[in-house]
Amino acid sequence: MRAGAVVLAGGRSSRMGRPKALLDWHGATAVAHAVDVVRDGADGGPVCVVRAPGQDVPPLAAIVVEDPVAYGGPLVALHAGLVALEGRCEAVFACGVDTPLLAPAFVRAVLRALRDGDDAVVPVIGGQAQPLLAAYRIGLAPVLGELLHGGALGLREIPGACAVRTLSEHELLEDADLSATDPHLRSAANANTAEEWAALLREARETPASG
Repeated sequence: MRAGAVVLAGGRSSRMGRPKALLDWHGATAVAHAVDVVRDGADGGPVCVVRAPGQDVPPLAAIVVEDPVAYGGPLVALHAGLVALEGRCEAVFACGVDTPLLAPAFVRAVLRALRDGDDAVVPVIGGQAQPLLAAYRIGLAPVLGELLHGGALGLREIPGACAVRTLSEHELLEDADLSATDPHLRSAANANTAEEWAALLREARETPASG
């Protein structure tokens, strides 16, 4: 299965106080770091970054498209990313720019979990579904378009429209590469404030790099 990735970079970042996409992560911007991680996890597949209209992003080794609606939410952005990658891959891993501890092994494990009959696979970590650390079939683009046309507002409305399978922590950690590199599933740790981002930076400095 040819895999790619969609990175959602166009959120308001209101609690952060500045655009999350441009935050520093060990000398790189958060969005550039996310692109590198998901490309590695997708075995070099195509990556699409979805930004807000007019949003500044650095030069990226990725396809960059704009949300059709400014700050329209992740469902709008995911749809835009799937449309942009049609014909380039069969499935994508989707994430934001605020999970900087995301390991390529996590991306690979989620993509590998897609089975025949699955339209999407969504991890459940700490009791919470993680639709922005999930795998989606490219063929879902028309389904998401219909959801948006009907007034859907968020990613959590996707399971009612297609075949979405959840992936438990135990199932994730059955992947040997992931259990070796990220046994505590810190890939799912996200930051919404400057203090949380600083804490993740400190954590990354104190732990070996994930693969």
